[in-house]
Amino acid sequence: MKLQIFLWILQLSLFNVAGTAYAKKLSKTNLAQLYDEYNFSSLQAVIYHKSDSISQVYVSINPDDFRFLANQDNSVIHATIQLRYELYESYESSAVLDSATVNVTDTSSYGKGLEMIVDFEVKAQFPGNYILKIIVTDLNITQDNEIFRLFDFSKSNKNSRQYFLVTDNDGYPVFNNFILPGQYFHILYNDTSVHKLYIRYYDQTFPIAKPPFANVKDITYTFKPDSILSTYLTQGYSPLLELPYKGIYHIQPDLTKPAGLTLFNFDNGFPEIATPASAIAPLRYLTTSKEYDKLLSYADYKTAIDSFWLERSSNQPERAKNMIKKYYSRVQYSNKIFSSFVEGWKTDRGLLYIIYGPPTEVYRKDDEEKWIYGKAGNPLSIVFYFYKVDNPFTENDYSLSRSPSHKKSWYIAIDNWRR
Repeated sequence: MKLQIFLWILQLSLFNVAGTAYAKKLSKTNLAQLYDEYNFSSLQAVIYHKSDSISQVYVSINPDDFRFLANQDNSVIHATIQLRYELYESYESSAVLDSATVNVTDTSSYGKGLEMIVDFEVKAQFPGNYILKIIVTDLNITQDNEIFRLFDFSKSNKNSRQYFLVTDNDGYPVFNNFILPGQYFHILYNDTSVHKLYIRYYDQTFPIAKPPFANVKDITYTFKPDSILSTYLTQGYSPLLELPYKGIYHIQPDLTKPAGLTLFNFDNGFPEIATPASAIAPLRYLTTSKEYDKLLSYADYKTAIDSFWLERSSNQPERAKNMIKKYYSRVQYSNKIFSSFVEGWKTDRGLLYIIYGPPTEVYRKDDEEKWIYGKAGNPLSIVFYFYKVDNPFTENDYSLSRSPSHKKSWYIAIDNWRR
C-alpha cells in the first residue's frame, strides 16, 4: 500500500565518450536477471514521448529495498542510489545513442514504505524504434547491488502506446497496463489538437498455454469489439476514468488505424492470487482432465486446493505449505512480468517459468528470446525459443516454438511437482 509518493524531477547531464559510446551488444548479454524474482529490488518504468526529439521516462523504485547507512557522526541515515540509462538502436547494436547517470541520496524514506519516482528526459528522434536499458545500483553495498531492465522504446507511430501517459488521481504515472476494479485514472495524449479518444472494449476469454511439445496450430483471433465507447480530451487530458468490466480496453485517437493504448482489467487483486477461485485455474498445468474436473466439483475451492497439495506432499502439511508458496509465487511473478493480452500465467513464457522455474541464461534479439536451463553449449541443457508476435494490444506477446523433443523434460518437471 502506498503511504506517500515522492517525486524527484531530475535534469540529468547527458554525456558522450569521444563521440559515440559503445557497449556489449544486448543480444550477447545474459539477461536472466530480468526473470529473477529474488532481485534485491523491483524496478518499473513508463515512457512518454513529449515531442519528436524528447521523451520522458518515469522510473519507480522502492527505497526500503536499499541499504540505509548512518553518516560519520550518526546524525543522518541515508541511502545512496545510482540510476543510469543507455539507449540502443536495437538488441544487435553496440552503439549507445544516449546515456546519463545520476546519484540520488535519500534521507527521508527509511522505514516508511514509500515509492520513489525518478523522472528524466531521453533524446530520441522520431521516427524510430529503440531499446532502453535502465540500471539501478545500491552504492551502499558492494555485492548483488545492481538491477537492470530493458524496455521497448517505440517511436515510429504517433498513435502507439508511448504517446499516451496514464496517471492516477494525483497526477502520478501508473506503471502497470492493468487497472484494478475501482481504480481511477486520467489519460494524457501527446497531440493536444485531438479532442476525443475512442475505446474499443473486448470481453473475451482466451485459452491457457499448451505444453511445450504439443502440436498447436496458429490461431488468428478476429477481434471484433463488444462495444465502442469514447471520452473527451481537454488540452490532451481526459476526465477521471475507470474500467468497469473485466476485459480489454483499446484506446485510440483514430479508429481507422490499429495502434493505440491498451489497458486491461483482469481478476480482482491481480497480479496476486487473491481468492481460492483464482488459485484453481493455474493447477490445470499439473493435473489430468479428470483431476481438474474433480477440483472444479468442490463446493469449497479452498478445500479443493488444500486436498490437492496435501496429496502431492504425502499428507505432510508443512511440505504442502512450501509447495503452495513456491507454485503461486511463480504464478504471481508471471503475472507481473509476462502479462500480455492475457494474464501472465496463461502465456507460453509464464507456463515455462511456473513449471521449470527461472532460466539459467536468457538471450534476446529484436524478435526472439532464448531460454536455457543449464549451460549454453551443453548438450544436456534444455533450450526454448520464443518469437515475438505482432499484437496491436501489447509489445509483450511471445509465442513458444514447440517441439516433441521437449516432451521428456516436461514430464520430468511435472513429476517433480506431483511427487
